[in-house]
Amino acid sequence: MAELRRLSDPALAEALHQLESAVCAHPWAVAVYAQTLASESERVQVLQQAEQWLAVLVSEQILDELHIHNIFVPLAAQRRGHASAVLQTALAEAKAAGATRCLLEVRAGNAAAIGLYRALGFVDCGVRKGYYRHVHGREDALLMECPL
Repeated sequence: MAELRRLSDPALAEALHQLESAVCAHPWAVAVYAQTLASESERVQVLQQAEQWLAVLVSEQILDELHIHNIFVPLAAQRRGHASAVLQTALAEAKAAGATRCLLEVRAGNAAAIGLYRALGFVDCGVRKGYYRHVHGREDALLMECPL
């Protein structure tokens, strides 16, 4: 059975960066992961089975809102529902902690992620023009929200 655990050890920053580098053209820098892991307000959660990481989610609850900062699934674990599982758990935990909605940004061209978010109840609520770096310049971010 897969388990979700919170990471807090800044030494794991390099491992997170390497995992994300394999699935994302513009991963977070090691320093960003180190700051996030040391943060009092941000959470890094890993869905894992045995020693294999199945999904990583970075979030932050600000008052009654959960903000998803990053979510990815290592290549070897993709297309098995792990992103959905880690996100559903984070949403349930945030709701139990008093959050009333969740917000996130996603690349406008990331159809798989957008489909996942919509299946979990997220709706479009805006666009950030040119928000993400892209191979061909910049790509818009679709803003999405989900009531909890």
